[in-house]
Amino acid sequence: RFIDANNNPEVKLDSGQLVSFYKDDVKALPELPVAPLLPLGGELVSAVLKVGSKVEIIGSKTPGGHLGKKGEVTRFIDANNNLEVRLESGQLVTFYKDDVNALSDLPSPLPPPGGLGSAELKVGSKVEIIGSKTPGGHLGKKGEITRFIDASNNPEVTLEDGQVVSFYKDDVKALPDLPASPPSLPGSSDLKVGSKVEIIGSLTPGGHLGKKGEVTRFVDAENPEVRFDGGQLVSIYKADVKVLPDLPASPLPLAGGLGSEALKIGSKVEIIGSKTPGGHLGKKGEVTRFIDANNNAEVRLESGQLVSFYKDDMKALATASPLPPPGGLGSAVLKIGSNVEIIGSLTPGGHKGKKGEVTRFVDASNNPEIKLEGGQLVSFYKDDVKALPDVPAALPPPGGLGSAVLKVGSKVQIIGSKTPGGHLGKKGEITRFIDGNNNPEVKLESGQLVSFYKEDVKAVVASPLLPPGGLSNAEVKVGSKVEIIGSKTP
Repeated sequence: RFIDANNNPEVKLDSGQLVSFYKDDVKALPELPVAPLLPLGGELVSAVLKVGSKVEIIGSKTPGGHLGKKGEVTRFIDANNNLEVRLESGQLVTFYKDDVNALSDLPSPLPPPGGLGSAELKVGSKVEIIGSKTPGGHLGKKGEITRFIDASNNPEVTLEDGQVVSFYKDDVKALPDLPASPPSLPGSSDLKVGSKVEIIGSLTPGGHLGKKGEVTRFVDAENPEVRFDGGQLVSIYKADVKVLPDLPASPLPLAGGLGSEALKIGSKVEIIGSKTPGGHLGKKGEVTRFIDANNNAEVRLESGQLVSFYKDDMKALATASPLPPPGGLGSAVLKIGSNVEIIGSLTPGGHKGKKGEVTRFVDASNNPEIKLEGGQLVSFYKDDVKALPDVPAALPPPGGLGSAVLKVGSKVQIIGSKTPGGHLGKKGEITRFIDGNNNPEVKLESGQLVSFYKEDVKAVVASPLLPPGGLSNAEVKVGSKVEIIGSKTP
């Protein structure tokens, strides 16, 4: 420790004796390498406290009266993680680690000028550990560079076992890269402004695990800012973020169709190649979408895992035609005009529980576009959509235009809500019956034509019949122009 503000130190001699010295009597030996100093284990302190961390001085064990000051970690001076901090005033001070609290912030050191590493080592490079200068016994391990921790291009590597370790660059050898990394793999090239994401890790402080939101921007070369569904804006470590499956930006398929003739959205496929990394050879699944114009596809494997594959790795299995069933754009239940309820959350946007009407199908897998009751048009995965009981569209059977009470031309009032659309209390006139169950089509007073369940419709009491000798039905009929000449009708 330091015994006063002049930095006169107390030294523990090799014998174990503690002695206080004048600083002029002490010379530092070149034991530990100058920054970046890698403590035992090869990691830069903790996930929170690193070179570049923004910190606040919260203790007074270190002399000098720095309590409450803020600054940035410049290096670690020993294996105990005691550190040097550049205070906001510009002063460089060495602190006991117990006096320092990391502020909730992403590490601030920007990548070195000119890029994110050398031409050989860059963020995303697959590497092998070929040296032992970095402590921890990692020789021979493999992993991927996640960032560079200083301007000397010493990298942080996520090893294959998931451990994150900072290495001296001399210990790291870049492996030959895969040709064009797999397209749109979640969490890599698929992470972009606008991506729908879920927080799956806790490296970022604040308790956001399980929250969902959308990437608004990138705060540095890799870490995104996310607007949560609640509206909060938070900067998140990319390792905490998982990209959610999303519908294509346009509800229409890519120019050129919905894949090759053999491979379509909804196609059952088997993985027959290994160009896509991950060891999926022989697995089976279903194509959920095409991620680019080359028909490289995202597949939901039988395990439920979503993986983006090169098209050359996939073979379409013989299945029923993905075209809509004969006679309609959709299944027998889900068709254009169907009244539906959103029952799932695979489609992003928080629409679960909303109702609307199918306006069209956006692909051959019967994923529908729905006009919600608020007027919003949204493309949905069909698994999120449940058709509500609807009035059948069949023509009425020969021989009947309704019951004795409800007839074409009857004035009616809407008294129930089984029919969606919020028409309770409205009035109108029956224009026709759309099936043999006497479910009527009604022209509302607003002019809107709506098909109703008959249980929702009540006939308004007709005017009393005219007395004998009055105007006959031959003279007064549906469509007759009339004048009100009496007051018997209340």
